[in-house]
Amino acid sequence: MPGEEKTEDPTPKRRQEAREEGQVASSKELNSAFTLLFSFIILYFLMRHLIEEIIKFTYKSFSSYLTMEMTANSFHNLLLEIAFLGLRLIAPILLIVTAVGIAITYLQIGFLFTPKVLIPKLNKLNPIEGAKKLFSKRTFMELIKSLLKVGIITYISYLTIRDVLSQYLLLISVGLNHALGLIGNTAFSLAMRVSAFMIVIGVIDLIYQKWEHEQQLKMTKHEVKEERKQMEGSPEVKSKRKQKQQEMAMSRMMQEVPEADVVITNPTHIAVAVKFELETMEVPILIAKGQGEIAQRIKEVATENEIEIVEEKPLARALYKLVEIGEEIPYELYQAVAEILAYVYQLDEERRS
Repeated sequence: MPGEEKTEDPTPKRRQEAREEGQVASSKELNSAFTLLFSFIILYFLMRHLIEEIIKFTYKSFSSYLTMEMTANSFHNLLLEIAFLGLRLIAPILLIVTAVGIAITYLQIGFLFTPKVLIPKLNKLNPIEGAKKLFSKRTFMELIKSLLKVGIITYISYLTIRDVLSQYLLLISVGLNHALGLIGNTAFSLAMRVSAFMIVIGVIDLIYQKWEHEQQLKMTKHEVKEERKQMEGSPEVKSKRKQKQQEMAMSRMMQEVPEADVVITNPTHIAVAVKFELETMEVPILIAKGQGEIAQRIKEVATENEIEIVEEKPLARALYKLVEIGEEIPYELYQAVAEILAYVYQLDEERRS
């Protein structure tokens, strides 16, 4: 309703609909942090190999390529070798970083494929809406967050370089290997500190994104009521409710079978249970009926409780067709039912004697 506050927690249906629309809580900061971390870890372990490959190619360039005759075929081979060199150098880094990015995204939101997100929306091209987003509160907060990140990363860089600044002043008097080692260690140390800071920021951002996502999904009391009405009116819910009611009715009916005086059968397809108490009833009543598996179950319960089972095909069919559970036996069937009850009572007396 207009002006109504969203105070209710989102329902599972609301969460599922939002997920199908691609609205999930995830942190891009966390993805960037782990991507940066693993990028530098891979570079640290592969740096020696990368340098060796570059040195080999450089040596080959000066020894072979500068002196060879430049033709279309040789130029084509040179381009292929450069391309394969770039692929050998970059492919391991790209593969591992891509795998890390996919893994971090999966840990945040699980598997999610939403074709709806790929459908272009014309309202996104609206310049007025774009201007509103550009000067929105969210954009301002993102700007403040970015400035803070840049400031803190700059300060971390300053502290890292300050600790080794005295060693850099001596690089003139040391060999190239030592200088490269010092620069590499400094860069790796700086990368680890910045990555740790970015991971902390990413975790905080993920918590905030989950909170903000939860607030966006909250519903008004009116929305909850409308959704409940829609769910209760759906064919699936009606079918399940009907099935549950049938199961409950079946259970109650089977509980009544042990109270019957006789079970009349078809003999295999139909079974009806009849009860009569001389002191309290004027007419016998039908307390259970069924066909197929239900009839078989009625007979099993009757056998377990030592209730007489009588085969009378026409009467069983007539009772099943004309009488509902809990109803009295109709007048036209009195004589047939009375004869069977008399027969059952006579058997009981004979057993007692």
